[in-house]
Amino acid sequence: MTTERPENALEALEDLAVDDFSRRVIQGAVRVLADRENPLRLNLFATASRMLLEHLMGTLAPTGEVEKCWWYALQPDTDKPTRAQRIRYCLRGGLPDEFVRDELGIDPRPLEASLVRAYSQLSKHVHGRAETVVEDEAKQDAEANEIVIAIGAFLSGYRDARAQLLDPLAESLDSGAVDTLLSETILSVDELSSHHSVEDVYVHETKVESIGAEWVRYRATGSVDVVLQWGSNSDLRNGDGAESEQTFPFVCTFDVPVERPHDIEDAEVEWGVDTSSWSDLFNDDEYYEPPDDNDRAEAQEDLSVAPKRYDL
Repeated sequence: MTTERPENALEALEDLAVDDFSRRVIQGAVRVLADRENPLRLNLFATASRMLLEHLMGTLAPTGEVEKCWWYALQPDTDKPTRAQRIRYCLRGGLPDEFVRDELGIDPRPLEASLVRAYSQLSKHVHGRAETVVEDEAKQDAEANEIVIAIGAFLSGYRDARAQLLDPLAESLDSGAVDTLLSETILSVDELSSHHSVEDVYVHETKVESIGAEWVRYRATGSVDVVLQWGSNSDLRNGDGAESEQTFPFVCTFDVPVERPHDIEDAEVEWGVDTSSWSDLFNDDEYYEPPDDNDRAEAQEDLSVAPKRYDL
C-alpha cells in the first residue's frame, strides 16, 4: 500500500486553518516538504509546525484572556495557564459549566480531553525534531506524516468541538428577542434618519462569532426595507418630489455577558447598514431642486436599481 506523501496530506488540511496566518504557515510547510533534495527538510518542517502550534495557542487562547476567566486558577508549580486550561478557553471561553451542561445539554469534558491529547501529540513531535538531522527520505516522510496527522487531529478536533458548542448556543437564542433588539437598534440610527421611513427589518441569520472570557459575541445579518423620499411632503403632494422603495443589507454584532449568554436585553450592539447605493444621490447640505417631468422619469429609473452588496 502506497503511503500518501506528507506534503499532500498537509495541503488537504489548509481548509481547516483558523486564520490567514495559519493558512500561510501551512502553505509554506507544504513547500518545505516538497523540497525533497533538502537534507534539513524535516527540521525545517518541524520549525514551521512549531510556529503554527505557537500561533494557534496564542490566537485561540491568549494568556491574558484565559486569566480573566472566572474558572481560572494558577496551578501549583506554574506561572501561566496550563495546556488544559488553554484548551478549555479555546472551546468555550468563560461560559459557565452549568450553562453548557444544563442549557445546551453538552458535556464538554470529553471534547476538551480529546483536544488536549491531540495538542500534546503535536507538541511532542514538533519539539522532538529540533536538533537531529534525518536525511533518509523514507524516514523523513514517516516522521513528517506523524506530525501532519497530529496537526489534522488538532484542527479538525477544534472545528468539530466548537461546532458542537456554537451551533446549539446560537439556536438557543430567542429569535423573537433578537428581531426586537435589532429592529429597535436599526430604527434608532442616525444614518437613515432623514428623508426615509423604515418599513421592515428581517434577520436572516444569527451566529456566535466568538466566546471570550467575559462576553459572547453574536453576529446577525439581514436586510432592512425602507422608503426613500426626495423633497418634502408638500413636494410629494404637488408632484414635485419622489419616493423609492429599497432594501439594504445590514450586519449587527451584539455582546452579551458570558455568565448570561441568553440575556440580550442590555446587549451592546454595533451595526452597519449599507446605504452606498443611494447616499450620494441626496445630500442634506445641498439645495434640492424639484425635477421636471423628464428628470423625474430618469430619477425613478435610477432609484429602482438594486443596491450594491456590502462586504459584510
